Amino acid sequence: MDALVAAPILVTMTLVVSAVTKLGEREGIEDAMTSLRLPLRPAHRAIAAVLPGLELLLALALWVPAAGIGVVAASGATVLMLAYLVIIARALTFEEEVSCSCFGSLASPAVSRATLWRNMLLVVLSAATVVSAATGRTALVLTQSPLALLGTALALLIAVVLTVLVLGGTRDAGARGTDDGAGRGDGTAFDGTADGGEEELLDYERSPIPGGVLQRPDGSLVTLRQLAGRRAVLLIFVSEGCGPCERVLDAAPAWITDLVPFMDVRIALSRPLDQLREATLQRVGDHALHDLQFTARTALGARVAPSAVLLGADGLLAGGPVAGGSGVTAFVAEIQEQLAGAMEDGELRPEEQP
Repeated sequence: MDALVAAPILVTMTLVVSAVTKLGEREGIEDAMTSLRLPLRPAHRAIAAVLPGLELLLALALWVPAAGIGVVAASGATVLMLAYLVIIARALTFEEEVSCSCFGSLASPAVSRATLWRNMLLVVLSAATVVSAATGRTALVLTQSPLALLGTALALLIAVVLTVLVLGGTRDAGARGTDDGAGRGDGTAFDGTADGGEEELLDYERSPIPGGVLQRPDGSLVTLRQLAGRRAVLLIFVSEGCGPCERVLDAAPAWITDLVPFMDVRIALSRPLDQLREATLQRVGDHALHDLQFTARTALGARVAPSAVLLGADGLLAGGPVAGGSGVTAFVAEIQEQLAGAMEDGELRPEEQP
């Protein structure tokens, strides 16, 4: 079996695996599109919903023997692979490392030169698929030698699987921490009084707030303990540009409005505040702090962004850290729920805003 037949088989495998792994990762695909700074952000949700079906359709259409259909499908696959290649090449010019989900949850999330070479190879294979379809080679083998075609496909599949196993898989186990929705290995708790009382609503071993430093908008420094010196502080760590972080930033204004009567809400960013985008400043306002060299986040044991922790006014941690966009969202929802319950029971009332 020649290369003009192997090419559409490999492209088909790529499209099918990519589509299947995208089916349960719609939010992750949206986050990746945001991280890659793709335009038309309001359309990301629709694109993430349609993309798996498009990839499956292309994969199936490659093998339709009717005249012209295979050529159109192969051309469409080539255009898609070229688009992925351009997106990856552009992402490599960004200052910060970004993640992609061009080929679903099995793909290595961190964009690197290896990602670029992979996409270049897929473009070449897609171009060969166009030639195979245009010359009738794909249809000929499909109709006249189906068993040989099946054997080649099986051999290529085994080779791909063995390569993946030898390389130790395709996704870094720790990379999912950016948005695995779990991030609760240390447990969470919230002191319903929000001022460092002794009653805890969950089994959570509280520990002293560690020594970490953040920078205020005026350039002055504040330690984590000083930050929570008067009242509890919900501290959320984000990095501009990452998909899950952008989701957290979108939700931040509502969280600030809801929680400020009971506690301070601070958003710690990895970039200096004078370098933040206008869109970021509009969402967090004067609640922004700069986490210099990730020192505060590291001290708190929050390994990734986004992440969040609740600092008690008694000098002890009151909840977290939690990691991932889904984890942070659930953490804040839990705090809101417990605050609402405490207010209903008459145990808590909003403080006057300073």
